Amino acid sequence: MAAGSLKRVPDSGALFSFGALLLFVSMAFSSASSAEECVAESIDDYRKVNYVHDGDTVHLAGGQKVRLIGINTPELARDSVPAEPFGVAARDALRQLLKGQSRIAIQYGREREDHHGRTLAHLYLEDGRNIQQWLLEKGYAVAIAIPPNLYHADCYQRIERLARTKRAGLWRQGGPSTVDAAALRRGGEPGFRMIKGEVSGVKRTRRWVWLALAENVSLRISRDDERYFDAGLLKSLRQKRVVARGWLTQRKGRWSMRIRHPSALEVEVD
Repeated sequence: MAAGSLKRVPDSGALFSFGALLLFVSMAFSSASSAEECVAESIDDYRKVNYVHDGDTVHLAGGQKVRLIGINTPELARDSVPAEPFGVAARDALRQLLKGQSRIAIQYGREREDHHGRTLAHLYLEDGRNIQQWLLEKGYAVAIAIPPNLYHADCYQRIERLARTKRAGLWRQGGPSTVDAAALRRGGEPGFRMIKGEVSGVKRTRRWVWLALAENVSLRISRDDERYFDAGLLKSLRQKRVVARGWLTQRKGRWSMRIRHPSALEVEVD
């Protein structure tokens, strides 16, 4: 990240008191632990995993391709582009985690399919553990909230923060590389990125709110997604340095990143 941080008595009576204390501590520990668990709201289906494509995509028995909601893992090698750091490790770790599982539990997203035709879901092991949470805990994934699939969004963000604090996995070396918006070039590579820059202007159009980061780089928030942001927040970002996460796209030499949720924006503080 850039400089600066980002906005964590009688013996019998004594025995009774000690026992009560143990019970209290146990209950408190249990509550604290459960508070950190991203548990299923409901289970819609149980299926066997046939194949792990990468750290956030699996193929189920029957041919269904599932994209894990709420996280993104580093990319594998494709065409002439090499694998991103921890891309292979994330895939292999997920394969090992699922090895021996006769089936997994599935909680479908409110929006059930993405524009690639993949099923969107939260996945759980046979013992109830959340697979997305496990990948975040180990530092193989970053959290990303995409409306309307916001169930677990707060939990996933909290788990990522813990992984960052512990410097787990990809956070061991500071996390995914953060690119300065001003350094993006016309021939760069689109895809999931973390970029930083100072918001030099805020412009509203009929469909979008645009945050300019550099001469040819902007963040864009759909007016439909603006409802997830606190009133006045976007306007207040002018002249502030931010770190944004999402998918970069390029059109006519200009870069833009769609921001779907406030959790995708971090304001740098001195």
